[in-house]
Amino acid sequence: MNEALGSSPIGPGRAAYLQRRRDATRASILQAGRKVFASANYLQAKIEDIIKVAHVSRATFYSYFSTKLDLAYAIYDEIAPQTATLFARLPSLTGKDAVAMRGWLLEFVGLYVEHRYVTPLIAQLQLFEESFRERMVDDGDALIALVGEAGVPSFARALGNDEDAARQRVRARLLFNRVAMVCGQIARGEIAAEHADLWLDLVGEEMRAFLEE
Repeated sequence: MNEALGSSPIGPGRAAYLQRRRDATRASILQAGRKVFASANYLQAKIEDIIKVAHVSRATFYSYFSTKLDLAYAIYDEIAPQTATLFARLPSLTGKDAVAMRGWLLEFVGLYVEHRYVTPLIAQLQLFEESFRERMVDDGDALIALVGEAGVPSFARALGNDEDAARQRVRARLLFNRVAMVCGQIARGEIAAEHADLWLDLVGEEMRAFLEE
């Protein structure tokens, strides 16, 4: 008996194929965004430039991302889990020597190298987008909580709403900022290679001291 006229259900094979196409298109737009944001600052980058590089229509772009900022967030969201994974290992470094800490810091440098075309975008978003600044504060607090909830006392003291906890969170944020600054400078070649270990060891001393408070 013939099926009634109308749309037939999409079989699992066809559905999987369509999902792969959607994923590939989204990945193409993300890659185009990285290239455009790397060659032009965030304010100057235009959606028109991105869709040209991605070889998609404007309608296709808007079916995945509502704004340029939405795309920038998606690019950042690819990096954030790697950072969280790295910081989740910090508790295991408690009591370890400088060599172990330097190894951890070198992995942080590696993240900057891997995402060297994206990190300038993140810096610009913090300057120009208030919502992104709020996101960075929230993500920083989440990293502090990640380490604190793993049982590291100095970070655990940063959890809470009282004045002492707030002060400890600021101390942790300042430390994270110094670590990120040094690792970023090394990745960009702003610190001479022959001095990189010295910088890493000095900031590593600060991190080890904080971990062991």
